[in-house]
Amino acid sequence: MTDDFLDDLHRSASEAGVTCGPHCPGNRIPLTPYEVARIARGLDVPTGEVIRRYVQEGSGVLEVGDDGNCVFHRTTGCELDAERPMSCRNFADPLAGAGQFVERARQYRTILRAWRATREAEARAGSDAVLSAGELRRHAAPELGMWILDVDAMVAERCHERGMPVPDDLEARIDIHLEVLRSALEG
Repeated sequence: MTDDFLDDLHRSASEAGVTCGPHCPGNRIPLTPYEVARIARGLDVPTGEVIRRYVQEGSGVLEVGDDGNCVFHRTTGCELDAERPMSCRNFADPLAGAGQFVERARQYRTILRAWRATREAEARAGSDAVLSAGELRRHAAPELGMWILDVDAMVAERCHERGMPVPDDLEARIDIHLEVLRSALEG
């Protein structure tokens, strides 16, 4: 699985100073909403709690501790183990285990690019509405500035609107999150 998307991911991680494995102390680890969801699953907490406790405000990057290490770095290895972000998990072999994870990240990137293009077009047209999709605004957590990472909150609201239970399965929740983002983009 080699394509422009993976090249972009590796280039972005490299430009952000991301290196992992035995070298994770002191490095920036950028996150997607689905990495936040996996971390939340591993810690058995909601995504909002992961964002509040472990993500640098306004950055989408994992916090570092007072020692300069990622908050999950331990002398024995990563506390997250199987739920590590992709940049950490794939340090030694960037394509190992990428499969569905990369596909979800690709879908998320496509939605974000379309959203940014819509915002830029509206700004050029002089629209007062930055994005006609008010749905995205309702999910905002202004105190965090990281609303798009909160998969649990977005999924819970969508499931409540539909009168259905929030699925336990993370992959099903990710599908709903992508659906919310797509529908918001389409207005």
